[in-house]
Amino acid sequence: MLKEHEKFRVLDENKINNFFIEANWKGKDPRTYDCKVLRFTFPGGKEAYIKKEYLNAILFALGNEVEQRQLLPQKLSRVRWYATILGIRAEKDIRKGEMINVPVKLSIPSEEEQIIGELRASPAKRKALFGEARTL
Repeated sequence: MLKEHEKFRVLDENKINNFFIEANWKGKDPRTYDCKVLRFTFPGGKEAYIKKEYLNAILFALGNEVEQRQLLPQKLSRVRWYATILGIRAEKDIRKGEMINVPVKLSIPSEEEQIIGELRASPAKRKALFGEARTL
């Protein structure tokens, strides 16, 4: 999620007009921070403000099954297994000195990240892909 002011230039399909979408344009204002509200600026200076959840709902409704799956947040966990055998020396109820071996297999999560569909770009990789000024 974007934490700083970001301005996107969106190209018109007719290649006549450009409009802009801005997120976090008021700094740390709690009403607009964390991309809660997006500001659309159209040619002629007109502005529209749209909540992020409304835009997400529209994009989800427009998408096909694959695109909808990519919009749903998922958690990716990489797990490593630790296997060992515990040895227990019995004192009662079993012959004294008899060894009991219990196999144990534990999963130890090594890392966890939240992803959206197949997009898993780090901030540095995202900057390399899109650069400073982005055009959609």
